[in-house]
Amino acid sequence: PMNFNDFGIDSASMAGSLENRLSAARQAGFKHAMISASDIVGHPSNVEAAVQAIRDSGLRVTGMEALRDFEGLTGKMHDYKVDVAKSMLELCSRIGGRLLLTEASSSVHADIDPEKIARDLRKLAFLALPMGIRIAFKGLSWSRTVRDFTAAAEIISLANCPNLGLAIDAFDVIAAGIPLDDLDLIFPDQIFLVQLS
Repeated sequence: PMNFNDFGIDSASMAGSLENRLSAARQAGFKHAMISASDIVGHPSNVEAAVQAIRDSGLRVTGMEALRDFEGLTGKMHDYKVDVAKSMLELCSRIGGRLLLTEASSSVHADIDPEKIARDLRKLAFLALPMGIRIAFKGLSWSRTVRDFTAAAEIISLANCPNLGLAIDAFDVIAAGIPLDDLDLIFPDQIFLVQLS
């Protein structure tokens, strides 16, 4: 039989209010859920109500998603994204999450230099460290900076932070036609999140 303790559900994959989705996940036997930041900040009551609903659901929080277009920016755009990241890390901590999913940038303003990308992700990881939050970085096929999990793994290795790891989305792997043998190139301790979307 399937062990639901090993699987979580993404709250964004269901319809209805946050409360109804959390309840449905619990009734289906899931023990934890990935929470979308938009579910919290866009809650019809307020952020406090969303945080309370998540805490009252009985579900463990796998993490929060997703910080987008963070890396490779400069000047005021970089400063703005750092502020967004700090806010998301605080929200993640408030809901009991210990992981923030960060997706590779698709911004036309993002620098594609791997050293700069690694530097920005290192900065993000250092911001998360005091909160006990890990950063799971995910390459995207439409990204300007990092297009798949093998490139993401190289950036993570370059950044060299203990709380910075890899998110692998099965959909992206299949859609990109990446051979599963390439997973052998990734160290298991670098993989923080596997999504079956």
